[in-house]
Amino acid sequence: MKRILIILVGLFFMKMAMGQVTAPPAGQNAPLSVERSMSNLPLISEARSVLESATGWMLQDDGQWISEQNRIPFKETEYNQSSKAYYKLGKENFELLQLRDVVLNNEIYAIFIIEFRTGWYEFPILMQGWHKQDAVSFFVFKKTKLLDVVPDKFDFNRPYIVNLDVVCEGTMIEPDLKTINSTVAYKIQKTFADKTIASHNLLIAFMPVQSGGQSVARFRLIQVMNKKKFYLPYLEVKDRDKLFRSSYYETDFETFRGFIRYDAGAIAVPQFAGSARTPEEFYKRGISNYHLGNYPQAVADFSEASKYPPYTNFFLTYAYRANARQKMGDFFEALHDFDMAVSLKPADQNYFSAWLTTIYNRGVAKYNLKDNAGACQDWQTAVQMGFRDIGSDQNIKENCKNYKFSPSSLTISTLPSTVPGISSPEQQTDYYKIYWEGVWKYENGNYSDAIRSFNRTLELRPQTNLTTIYNYRGNCKLKLNDYTGAVADFDLAITYATPSQTDNNTLKTIYYNRGLANYFLSNTSIACSDFQKSMNLGLTDPASIQFIKQVCK
Repeated sequence: MKRILIILVGLFFMKMAMGQVTAPPAGQNAPLSVERSMSNLPLISEARSVLESATGWMLQDDGQWISEQNRIPFKETEYNQSSKAYYKLGKENFELLQLRDVVLNNEIYAIFIIEFRTGWYEFPILMQGWHKQDAVSFFVFKKTKLLDVVPDKFDFNRPYIVNLDVVCEGTMIEPDLKTINSTVAYKIQKTFADKTIASHNLLIAFMPVQSGGQSVARFRLIQVMNKKKFYLPYLEVKDRDKLFRSSYYETDFETFRGFIRYDAGAIAVPQFAGSARTPEEFYKRGISNYHLGNYPQAVADFSEASKYPPYTNFFLTYAYRANARQKMGDFFEALHDFDMAVSLKPADQNYFSAWLTTIYNRGVAKYNLKDNAGACQDWQTAVQMGFRDIGSDQNIKENCKNYKFSPSSLTISTLPSTVPGISSPEQQTDYYKIYWEGVWKYENGNYSDAIRSFNRTLELRPQTNLTTIYNYRGNCKLKLNDYTGAVADFDLAITYATPSQTDNNTLKTIYYNRGLANYFLSNTSIACSDFQKSMNLGLTDPASIQFIKQVCK
């Protein structure tokens, strides 16, 4: 199944900006930072890229190739013909592959996550009493390594292999997928704090293949002990041809390239040129400055945005500003902003987790102001209301041993599920609020709801920001495999583009993405026309150009 993996870059994840913070060990009085650092848990993104499907191939001992979906069969023919649950798992398998980002020591690392199935026999000798289990393995490495997995320049039918030099790894049996970020973050923190070496390493072998007029990608995920004597043999140039001689996964080339190189071909967000003039621009620039570490300017931008609706009553305006002030060491003013953010309970349930994190972060501000009782009250309130972090309970135990928690007036029952009289995006009337909710939903993978939000923005302010809105909505539809709808929206985005508001970087991406939608609709000639326009506007990504050359011969 073909999937499009076009990931938004440019705007900082609101959810990431509300990064949870943890308390230091008891007895330490150093100020806590708002975002996680090496003294607390690192901040991990949600899934940046996903691969759900690939065909596993194995050359059996009878000389016949055999394939299975998402698993590589055994070499032994008799095992593959067995009805035993263990053999049904294959030599290896996966349910889902994910890539996430994490910032460590001011450098971006990638997290490769493998969700797979395993199990055990109650009576192993008899192979009876099977207990199936779900499991997750993860590998942390420098993100730049992904550029080598699918290199900018490559030759078809030639094998490549990359040692990811894993710095942290682990496997979890029956994990809670809702808290996987915290679990992985805790392991990363411990690994770096203890300066331990990962016990296992991950190598990725990749071979682009042209066959029957199609371009496919074959790949292998090679998990080995993290010692040179175990992984160096795989890297020998003279043995590269052996990598794909007997087993591999296979998927279409563009899907695999998009999975690995998920920052390439992302939708373009126009950069600010000159001064911000509208409340929306001040808010957007504030997020950008916060992400870039320009905290004084971020504070100024959010202060200006807060003077006007809807940002006057939007809790994230003050939560962002509080985080920026906390970063600058201005804990007293940060506390005032946290108070305001907490008081502005969000109507949209999608923001609830970010709001709980704001309560927890307010506790950090109080701790930095030596208000230990106030800090403990906020931390325990957040936990009571559903805040979950692998280190939060332990931190409360260490820093709040003698504190007696009293139930807070901030209870779930006081949080309305919707604003009175407003039950859906279609009924909301605040253009800026619904627009930013649409952006936030897109960034967090909630594409169907994002489309509803963008539909409403078009109804409320049809003369404003049309190219950007149709571009967002087109990419939502592309992610949902609605290629016809995506083409229609990209058409409109191009129609409303003007030289004063739309730069070439945005246009080249729209044309490329419209070309992808047309390609998957089998409109090859139209797709190639769009690809050519994208190249004329400056498309230079080697892998994208290589793909275009293959489909537009």
